[in-house]
Amino acid sequence: MIFKRVLDIMIKSKGLSAMAIGTITATWISAIFWLYMASVLGSEKYGEVNYLISIAIIATTISIFGANPTIVVYTAKGQKVAPILFILAGLSGLIASIIIFFIFNSVGTSLLIIGSVVFGLVTSELIGKGLYKKYVKYLILQKILMVGFSISLYYLLGLEGVVIGIALSQLPFTLLMYKGIKSGSIKLSILKPKRFFMINNYSLEISRIFGGNIDKLIIAPLLGFALLGNYQLGFQFFLLISILPAIVYQYSLPQDSKGITNYGLKRKTIILSICISILGFIFAPYLISNLFPTYLEAIQIIQIMIFALIPKTINLMNTSYLLGKEKSKFVLIGVTIYLVSQISLILILGELYGINGVASSLIIALSIESLFLHMAKKYVDSNEKESF
Repeated sequence: MIFKRVLDIMIKSKGLSAMAIGTITATWISAIFWLYMASVLGSEKYGEVNYLISIAIIATTISIFGANPTIVVYTAKGQKVAPILFILAGLSGLIASIIIFFIFNSVGTSLLIIGSVVFGLVTSELIGKGLYKKYVKYLILQKILMVGFSISLYYLLGLEGVVIGIALSQLPFTLLMYKGIKSGSIKLSILKPKRFFMINNYSLEISRIFGGNIDKLIIAPLLGFALLGNYQLGFQFFLLISILPAIVYQYSLPQDSKGITNYGLKRKTIILSICISILGFIFAPYLISNLFPTYLEAIQIIQIMIFALIPKTINLMNTSYLLGKEKSKFVLIGVTIYLVSQISLILILGELYGINGVASSLIIALSIESLFLHMAKKYVDSNEKESF
């Protein structure tokens, strides 16, 4: 019943339905690819390749100054901030890729930083402009290229080829980035009145990406690449069931920036995430034992992590609202709370309960962040009512 209501809303809204179909298609392509690579690589190499990708993701985020959400919010408001941010973030990403190459001696990781910067900037502008159909077209194209390049290069170059393939799937969008730079005024003064919002966004993005990847950087030296591989397979299932809230967040952020809150859609999304979590808990053992018999340790990991979808969904809905109100400082505090909680819990629970303890840390940390963001939203709401 809840699913039907959400589906009805998507059908009525062309933008949301386009985002939904495209994101689901792209996520499934990516999920099937990574599940295939998990079966081909084995748990240890699967853990190692995800370790390299996490390094690239963190370096990318550090280099782009929180440009992606800034572009989405201000482009939705009709302000042309994309050209100057394309230049600044592009140059910074190039420098970061060179530094990472000398530290890790990985061509694939360095190329992936450049590709991720380009693709992230281009798609952020499309979302901000409300060009949802074009966004999903490019998203699906990137995933198809990723599958083709990565699988081919894996059999030619080994593990490094997988990472190079992902990078090559993103680099063709450099042409769109160049067109974006040529389309507007390139003046640093455009960013001056937005600097505090950008600083908060930058800190927020760093905290969020560290929160999503620091677990892998800790697990590898603490428990080894083999257990990291099992953990990452569980995390891949978590990402797969996170499609719905991710779609709604991408759609609602520019809407919230325009003052359109969509409370009904957000509420139904949270309820549906609860139903998905319960179903995932029930069917996970059958899926893993039949499809991935060498990853049996991942069964309990998945059953634990799958319930993190509920606080994750609540967080995304509240984050969209707060960023739309340009109250990014609350989101930043929330993500920082999550990051500190997760690192502490990984070290404590990982030592006591192993990989299952690490999986539990995700739910607990997200729940703590969820409580804070809920309180922050109520605070913002009460202040707005008092101002009228």
